[in-house]
Amino acid sequence: MSVLDRLIIRELTGPIVNSIFMFLAVLFGGAYLFQITDLLVQGAPFSLVLQIALFTLPVLVTQAFPMGMLLGTLLAFGRLSGDSEHVALFGCGVSMMRIARPVAVVGLVVSVAAFLWNEIVVPPAQVAFYDLRHSARENIEAGARPMDYIIRRDDGTVDQVVTIQGGYDAEQRRFRGVTILKMSDDPLRVGQPEVIVYAEYAEPRGTDPKGRDWVYHNVFITYLRPDPDRRTFLDTYSERASTVTLPRNVRMGRDFKGVLAQTPLDNRTMSFRALRAEIEQDSARGENTLGAQVDLWEKLSLPLASVIFGLVAAPLGLRPHRGSKAMGFGIAIGIIFAYWVLYRWMYTLGKGGGIPPMLASFTGCLIGLVVAGILIYRARQ
Repeated sequence: MSVLDRLIIRELTGPIVNSIFMFLAVLFGGAYLFQITDLLVQGAPFSLVLQIALFTLPVLVTQAFPMGMLLGTLLAFGRLSGDSEHVALFGCGVSMMRIARPVAVVGLVVSVAAFLWNEIVVPPAQVAFYDLRHSARENIEAGARPMDYIIRRDDGTVDQVVTIQGGYDAEQRRFRGVTILKMSDDPLRVGQPEVIVYAEYAEPRGTDPKGRDWVYHNVFITYLRPDPDRRTFLDTYSERASTVTLPRNVRMGRDFKGVLAQTPLDNRTMSFRALRAEIEQDSARGENTLGAQVDLWEKLSLPLASVIFGLVAAPLGLRPHRGSKAMGFGIAIGIIFAYWVLYRWMYTLGKGGGIPPMLASFTGCLIGLVVAGILIYRARQ
């Protein structure tokens, strides 16, 4: 390792570590602080809430890695620029491409660390987080408090509306007064109701996170499309039904813990290999897996963003008037905001089938790489 590499890596290390912790605090405050405060106010034990708070951190660390790399590189190169060290390097014939090489190495190390963290630490921590939050909610939600939630398709349209009018029966561990309104799957009847299923109570029979394994009791089913021969609506009744025997694609859409905690499906509870295996199984059943595929490739694209952010930040930091921490933070927030807007746009297109899921996940990185190349090329000018 040359003296130049050691100099730049030493300058990068402190700002990157500090920036990661700063963004971790910001993300925690924005995403979970109010939820945790609500649990305390509603009477959840302090020790349980503290555990919930601790298990929210691992998934935020994965997001804080690329953000910390971006701001840390901006601050480090702003300091080099403020001392005119980049002028000395250029004067000695050192190119910007050479200066950016240790940044790429550090970014690669951060990316590998983020990927391993996301694979090894995040899935069990996310499962523990939902289990703990479920334990807190189980006592809070006990009683006749109504609940409801919406199940959406990958393109964002409403698939089903689930209403639990009778609330949660903590003693029997079941939900009372469950109504499922299913929208039509026919492309010509998008947004039109197809069938209503009402069950006196429903209880889970397994732990499938997609809510495919439920038992329903005293079930009334009303088809909202009239019989073309009789011109009347069809009604059926069953003392007991399961997800398999209900009309096609009618389901609770969540497992027991997900219904109680109002938690949507979260692919962060699975590693890359586990999620890929589930996608293969769901594809074999004929289910739409586009959204899950975008999440799968995000497990690679999000850690890779650390390298891209570092390469973008290095030439941006080589300006004397951008050397202050406040200005560096402002630039970092702007770049992060633009990245997430682009990512969410691509994510929506990928889920809807507008573009391939892999391209949807990596579009932000590809655009960032092009921008980094342009900035590095023009840096000495």
